[in-house]
Amino acid sequence: MMRSNAHFGGLLKPVPNEAFSAWLNRGLRSYNPAPFRRAVGCLEHWGNTDADEPIGVAVLEELALALGLSDEFLRRLFPLPGDWLKAPPAKRVQFCERCLLDDFRSGLRPTLRITWFYWWLSVCPVHGCLLHASESTSAAKALFSFIQFYSSLNILTESDIRPSNRRVNFRMTTFEKLGLMAWYFQYWYLSCVKLETVTIGNVKLAANVAQIELVMTDILAIIGKKRSYPFDQRSYIAQLLNIKSWCSLHSNLPPDAGCAPFLCLDIGEHDPQVRMAMFALLGLFLKLPQCARIWFLGRGEPSNPRIEQLWRSLLYEAVREPSYLAWFQQRSESWYAPLRTHFGYLLEG
Repeated sequence: MMRSNAHFGGLLKPVPNEAFSAWLNRGLRSYNPAPFRRAVGCLEHWGNTDADEPIGVAVLEELALALGLSDEFLRRLFPLPGDWLKAPPAKRVQFCERCLLDDFRSGLRPTLRITWFYWWLSVCPVHGCLLHASESTSAAKALFSFIQFYSSLNILTESDIRPSNRRVNFRMTTFEKLGLMAWYFQYWYLSCVKLETVTIGNVKLAANVAQIELVMTDILAIIGKKRSYPFDQRSYIAQLLNIKSWCSLHSNLPPDAGCAPFLCLDIGEHDPQVRMAMFALLGLFLKLPQCARIWFLGRGEPSNPRIEQLWRSLLYEAVREPSYLAWFQQRSESWYAPLRTHFGYLLEG
């Protein structure tokens, strides 16, 4: 629950999960802009071009003084969900239209949420709907663009995929399953960051979040790889999402070009729909129980051998030298040893 305005000394009250930069921008247009001007001046003095990056102790203390808040309160008010796969400022253009409409209906200036700045988050944590990409980093412009683009807002009345609002049943479409799996992955990852520990099912891994992020980045490179050359079949994600030609990328290179040009080494190149499917499959290959349960709806009980068989099929979608497996095994040499042991099933040919 958001604190009362008394805790903010008359400052504009932040929206839950609001980005620090967005709160400052709203504050500059509030009835009490002076503290926000001082805060922006503080960031400029320290050379902080991105207000949503981790802030040092000295900068935090000066910011808190400028705003009239305690530094500890300010830190807790705007927590960051790590640095993994964070989009650069110019590319932070994905948003949830329902959140922006909620702002508008509440009489607020539409504002950005910090979780929208990360490539790993493609489903709104609040509403469960797929995030949309805009041409602007401004929330107000994004909302206006959305309303202009859609002559009807019927999309907003469809059933949510968020677990608390939807019954999980056998009649779910593939798209709905992927969205729900992506939602569970996001929830799991955010919990890992918050608790500073990594647990899969009942197993607590002897590793920190940064160490498993390296593993997940390498898995995603395989999951989101491009259709490599005209004779390859569509990527698995393209098949799942019924994308007729290829995924969101296409690389017209010969098969002997090696692995790297065909792999997804920059997740930001994919659109939110493809990223949603990528992280849904990532949750499956990590064997997150909820992701596996959703994936196997109508197919029987979740099965480790079937998960591993699907993974191997992604490794061998095309015959090339060196193989995707060889690349993946080489990358795994830099993993933390306990994680290499735990995820050994991904390294088998």
